[in-house]
Parts: sequence; structure tokens; C-alpha cells
Amino acid sequence: MPDLVLDYHRLKTPIDHPDTSVTRTKLEYPTDGVALIYLVAINKAYGGKGLVDNSYTTMVTTDVFTDKAVNTFVGLYTDAPAIVVLRYNDARNSYYNAIVPVRSTSDHVILKVVAGTSTILATESVDLSPAPYRTRLSVSGSTLKSYRSNSFDDALPSTPQISATDTAFSSGMMGSTVLRKDPYPNLTSAFLSVLEAPTSYLASVQTIIELNIEGSGKLDDPFRPVLNKNLVEINSLQGLPDFLYLEAKKYQILRSKGFTDEEMRLIFGYIPQHQVDLDSISWEAFEFHPDKANTVIITITGDNPYQSGAIDRQKSKAKRVIKVPKDYNEAITLYNQLKKDYPHWLAGKDNFAYQIFGLEEFDWFQNIDFYYGEFIEHKTHYDQLKRVPDWEIRNRLLELREKISRMTILTDERNKHLRKIDEILRKGW
Repeated sequence: MPDLVLDYHRLKTPIDHPDTSVTRTKLEYPTDGVALIYLVAINKAYGGKGLVDNSYTTMVTTDVFTDKAVNTFVGLYTDAPAIVVLRYNDARNSYYNAIVPVRSTSDHVILKVVAGTSTILATESVDLSPAPYRTRLSVSGSTLKSYRSNSFDDALPSTPQISATDTAFSSGMMGSTVLRKDPYPNLTSAFLSVLEAPTSYLASVQTIIELNIEGSGKLDDPFRPVLNKNLVEINSLQGLPDFLYLEAKKYQILRSKGFTDEEMRLIFGYIPQHQVDLDSISWEAFEFHPDKANTVIITITGDNPYQSGAIDRQKSKAKRVIKVPKDYNEAITLYNQLKKDYPHWLAGKDNFAYQIFGLEEFDWFQNIDFYYGEFIEHKTHYDQLKRVPDWEIRNRLLELREKISRMTILTDERNKHLRKIDEILRKGW
């Protein structure tokens, strides 16, 4: 999958933490709706040379968090992606979103990197031009959500274009990266990035399928579901966005001058896009762990933007096509059936219901389950959560408690989750 071009090698140097011994690590400070530049001023965020190589600069919080979002403007260049990082432990262990214009009709992705092994968790079926965008990556509990605007001036949508469920990391630093082509990359990253509270709504699911996995986990060949591809030359199609015809023209000119694809990549840093994928879809993985299973369950939320019917065409590649549940009880029944085939899943039934229906009530449930599992039940990432400031965890638990206490539906589940929060608060962590 050479067109991913995440250029992750540019980010492979682990963060060299600054000396934070004199900062107020145990005292509360604003963490929702606060610009990173403010956190820099109070020694709660940092960035600059040494965090990455000369291609990028990174701005991240000094403290570790669990449920947060980062909202930023990015000046996007064709040869390098725009990236937000969440639960960032080092460049080999983090969640990322990226907008990568050179991909064929799958420019917007969510990616995880664990011990240097990369896995694509979600992809939006879209072609985007090299231009400034606003982007946000949000995480609550075990759910990641990625947003992107249509242009620099447009607001972000209320519902993310893509999301995914994953349990690789429970905490980490939060921030963003800026390509050093920007005249003032450190200032841009700090001034235009905002640390926010996590968001709640998701897009509803159209189809659920089970697929085989391909890829080696390398940065230029990440693990991913085996999906049909139908790559068609841009110049053979009508009605595509204008910028695609311009990219295809660049490619034609370079080919006419005798350049191979490899030479284009070496000299210019990228290969101009000359094809679109008429079978691409918007998909999202549920607990994608290539080291534990050779198949993955994905939910599909969007058809191809250029040629409808791609969802049905992808079903032909599936090992299994799964009926989408109609309600909460059906979702729980389906989750329990699938769990027999995927016993390694840490994400629970409410995570599954949330990814299917996208309702904020299920987000609250799965978020509480996340804390209860890490503090009371399995404690898989207990050491990771212990790094989060106590007040941050307490504030989040009290916020979730206040939200679900107002619920008038699913009262049995509401009461069960209230008891879970009370148990965590009583026992501590």
C-alpha cells in the first residue's frame, strides 16, 4: 500500500521529555477548550527540535490524559499528511489521524502504531486537495473519532466522518504535528491547536462484515482489511473534482519526460494522483488486533463518492456479512456471538452498541466501562492510567455520572453504570 505515505519514518524518534520537575503536576489547570499556547506558557505543553526530525515539529501536552480531543488547523501539503496525535506515548506507540491527499479515494484515515507496527483502524472514502483544513481527533474510553472540514474556512461537522474502537492505549500525551514547510511551525502548532473535551455522536452503520487481513505492519504496508479495489485512471472519468485532473496532468507530464513512479517519489516526495478507487468505502474497525486474529470485524458507514454500489461489491469479498442490529438488545446478542470468535476483545457490549448506533448515551456507558475495566476488573492498562493526574480522572468520572443520572431510558443500564462509577470513586485508583 505505497500510497499511504504517512511518512512515519519522519516521526520515529521517541520524545525526549523536557525537565518538568518544577511544574505543578499535581495541581488542576484548564484542560478543555484551552489553546496549546496557553499550556506552553504554564509549562504544560512543549515542542520543537528533537521531538521529530527536520520534516515535522510536534506540540504535545506534558501531562498524560485519557479522554480528550485535539482541534487544529493544518496547512496541508501534497507530499506529507496532516496529523493529530492522541494518547501519545512515543512515536512508536500512539493513535494518529491523517489526511493524505496522494491516496486513491481514501485520504482520511485513523491509524494506530504499537511498538512500531502500524494498523489502519478506519478510512473515509474521499479525495481531498492539498489545502488547509481544520481537523479534530477525539478519544473517549475505547472509541476514536476523526473529523475534517471541507476547507480552511468551514467549521467541523457535528458527526465525525470516521471512528473506530480500539484498546491498545488507555492514556498518553495529546497534540499535533506541523510540517516544517510552515514558516513558523512551532507557533502554528501551539496557536492553532486546542485541547478539548471529547465528542459523543457517531455516524450510523449501514453494513457489518468480516474480512481477512493483509499487510506486514510496516509503515508503508500497514495491516488493513482485504477490500476490493477498482483503480480507474482519472482522465477516463468525468465529473470528478478539478484538482484531481490537475494531479493527473502532472503525472502525465512526468511520465512523458521519462520519470518512473519510483523516481517521482524520490525526487518530488510523492507520486501525483492519477487514479481513483471506485470501490472504496468509508469503514471502521472494531478491536482490530492483527497479532491476535487473522480476520477483523468492520462497520461500513459510507458508499463510494463517485459510483454507488461499492458497499455491495465489498460484501462479495467478505468472509461473513452480518445483519445490522435494530436495537440495543439485538446489538448485545450479536456482540456476545462475535465475542466467541474474538475472545481477546477488551471493548465490551456498550462499545459495540455505540459503534453501531452512534448515540451519546452508549458513549457514556462505554466510557464508564473503560474506567471500570482498567481500575476494577481486568486492569490491563492500569499502569497507563495511573500516570493521569488524579483530578483529571475524578472530574471525568463525575462528569459521566452527572450525564447518565439524567437519562430516562435504559434505566437498568443507567443504574448499573452509576453503581460502577460509585465503586470506582469509593475504592480509588
